[in-house]
This record gives sequence, C-alpha cells and structure tokens, in this order.
Amino acid sequence: MPPRPFVACLVAMRTMSAFIASLVIAFVIASALADRGSVQTVVTGTVGEYVPGKWISVANETSDPMGVQIALRATTVFDTDPALVKSGMRVTVRYRSLAERWPLADTVRVRSR
Repeated sequence: MPPRPFVACLVAMRTMSAFIASLVIAFVIASALADRGSVQTVVTGTVGEYVPGKWISVANETSDPMGVQIALRATTVFDTDPALVKSGMRVTVRYRSLAERWPLADTVRVRSR
C-alpha cells in the first residue's frame, strides 16, 4: 500500500529541515575556522582619520598616502582611552582581513613620539 500523501509530506519536511540545519552548522563552523585561521597583520604609523567605534586610518611610509583604513569592532582592545586617540598620533594596529569590506582591528596601541 503506498504511503499517504500527508505522511509523505511530513517525511519531505523532515528531510528539508535536516538539510537546512546541516547547512547552518557548516556555515558556523566554516566562519569560526576562517576567523581563527586568519593571519594577523601589524601596521605602525600616524593616524590620518579616526571615527570612534567605526574605523581608523593609519599611514606610514610604506602605505598609500591616505593610509590603511581599518574597521573597529566592539572587541577591539585599546591600550588607552579610545576618546584620547586623535589625528597625528603614532599608533600600532594589529588587524585581520576576514573577507570584509575593511580589515578588522584586534588591538590599537598608542606609541610615544
């Protein structure tokens, strides 16, 4: 006797739900591995522009005149109060490129002149 249409529909929904759940889990694992496996880059230079909580531009003799624009995130660690960072200060920024529009800063350290 062939399965009833309602039972066949439930089986198809269960299969689709399992497939979607496995895709979500695979995406989360791939994202975690990509973040952990990314190489950290360091740039030391002068702050060109700084928008607290958004991004910082750091220029040195090896970067372009506009500097490297690096996005700040909630987990970015500053060695001083972020409100004290101003244009013209020397800083060292450790950042990662994670397939975002801009690299993401891990730490910002203010250097003495």
